[in-house]
Amino acid sequence: MILNRKSCYASVLLVLFLLFSCQHNRQDDRYADMPSELAEIYKKIDKNPSDLSLYFSLSDYYMKISLQDSALNAILTALRIDSTNTTCYLKLSDVYFAMNHIDASEEMLEKVISMDGKNQEAYLKLAELHFLHKRYDKAQNFLQTALSIDSYNPKAYFIWAWVYKEEGDTMSAIRSYLTAIEQDIDYFEAYEELAILYHHKKDPIAANYYKNALNIKPDDILLMYNFAMFYQEMNDFDKAIMYYKMILQINPSYKYALHNIAWIYMIEMERYEDAIAFFTNAIDIDNEYIEAIYNRGLAFESLKQYDNARQDYAYTLKLNDKYELGIEGLNRLDRLQSK
Repeated sequence: MILNRKSCYASVLLVLFLLFSCQHNRQDDRYADMPSELAEIYKKIDKNPSDLSLYFSLSDYYMKISLQDSALNAILTALRIDSTNTTCYLKLSDVYFAMNHIDASEEMLEKVISMDGKNQEAYLKLAELHFLHKRYDKAQNFLQTALSIDSYNPKAYFIWAWVYKEEGDTMSAIRSYLTAIEQDIDYFEAYEELAILYHHKKDPIAANYYKNALNIKPDDILLMYNFAMFYQEMNDFDKAIMYYKMILQINPSYKYALHNIAWIYMIEMERYEDAIAFFTNAIDIDNEYIEAIYNRGLAFESLKQYDNARQDYAYTLKLNDKYELGIEGLNRLDRLQSK
């Protein structure tokens, strides 16, 4: 069959379309098995392969899921694109630190400072690094340098508070946390640290700092749990239960909140049946939650439901044959039932 120019042109277009479709499908296949967040980053990299920020995002993603080798490769790729970018070395320091390559992490931060002597982030990271290794004098030297560059840097005061706290100077730590808040009114971690410090002192002012922190992160379960524990330790059981129940609104499977509500009902209010219900909910979530199992047995024992109590105490010994409270519980029941 003789083809004319028009049919040849149409055939070429068809081949090109098929090639493009195959290539497009291959790219889609490459993303198909990726989590959506990761796939989006790679799609952007394919369109802009020289955009350093995309490799930073890729590294951050891998760090978030604890794939440090992949995070390292992402930053090394960014460095091959631009070896003069200080953010690359800051990110590389973070990756090395996560991989426990402390000397390499420190080396990268020193390289940043050699490239940019006013880089506050590098000084602060060096201060953190030395703080974590209990080299407090060096940490303070780097903090002083950072503050000489910017005397209003809230993170510098926050890290300095860490140093004071570790050295046992609680009042200086409190002053530094407060200074950090003066520079940044929404500094969540500073409010949290102040709440914990006053919590340990059993000072009612802790409640104010817990509330300030919750205003910034209203769904922070760990903070809410500590706040509930504060009220529990201060014998304000109604407020403790209120905050435990707020946790359960966010996460109904938070077994520690269920357990602690049950504990308050049992020990402080003698509401044994309510306590049993909450202990049971905690055990349904974790059937090896030995404290909840034992305490449910204690609640059964308080109601003189000795067979149920014995069953719970015996189960704790199946989980841990040296669990002293379980042994004591069974011995106690033996004495009670032998009378």
